[in-house]
Amino acid sequence: MTIQPDVLQPGDAAFHDYPKRAKGAGGMPTLGDALQRLRSAGEPLPDDAQCPVCGFFDITHPDVRRILHDRDSTHAIFQQARCKCVGREEQQRRDEELRHAQAALPTGGTTRTFDNFLGRSGTDDMLAAARRFADRQGPRMLVLVGQTGTGKSHLLEAIGRQALESGRTVRYDLASTFLNRLRHTYDADSGDDLHDLTAWYQRRDTVLLDDIGMEAATDWAREQLTTLIQERHNSGGWMVLATNLQKAAMSDRMGDRLASRLYTGNPALPEVSVVVNTAEDYRA
Repeated sequence: MTIQPDVLQPGDAAFHDYPKRAKGAGGMPTLGDALQRLRSAGEPLPDDAQCPVCGFFDITHPDVRRILHDRDSTHAIFQQARCKCVGREEQQRRDEELRHAQAALPTGGTTRTFDNFLGRSGTDDMLAAARRFADRQGPRMLVLVGQTGTGKSHLLEAIGRQALESGRTVRYDLASTFLNRLRHTYDADSGDDLHDLTAWYQRRDTVLLDDIGMEAATDWAREQLTTLIQERHNSGGWMVLATNLQKAAMSDRMGDRLASRLYTGNPALPEVSVVVNTAEDYRA
């Protein structure tokens, strides 16, 4: 036990370390005063109600409530006694919920992980590259290329879930969803700012962008995707992209500039790993 209630004395450092110990306005009693009176009266607060981290008390404990709450009409001492870790734990829980919600990983059906990935002929290289990326080995940018139904989205989700379990911030989007979010900032009633939103994406530890090349191939879309990829590279951020398009098709649809940033042979982006998945559509 870090701080025992029956050893708190006015001369002890721990006594004075408690917040709000000094008498407040109007000479309000403090927790230290109350603990000393309880000790003198032979009714200290129970040891099993005291937090070993912060030294305050679990105010849901029935004895704490009986001793400090029910006999004090103002409940001032009762509130001073509240364990400060409870608030921190609750905040941490909310932060975790927010981190998972902001990841926006697919939630329909079975949770997709590395363990339930069904490998088959043509997927070995893609699975190995995804595992290396998830383990923070190799290049910080990974491009998975292959036709629909070969497991690319499954591996994006698996990478995202491992990153979340490691305490990292993650964002998963279809390329079309990402672009729609950016477009929404131009709406008069959006309340969002394009710069702030793109900066938010850049602050994510891991960005997962699915179905590159399936969105409307406008000059604006090409520019936004190219900027995101270049800025992720410049900042050293981790990023995985999945596409059905080989380099020539990507160049035809999305332009040479974007294609050159996604595929090997670009000296400006040496740390890009491109894996071509040769498996057939498992749904066929």
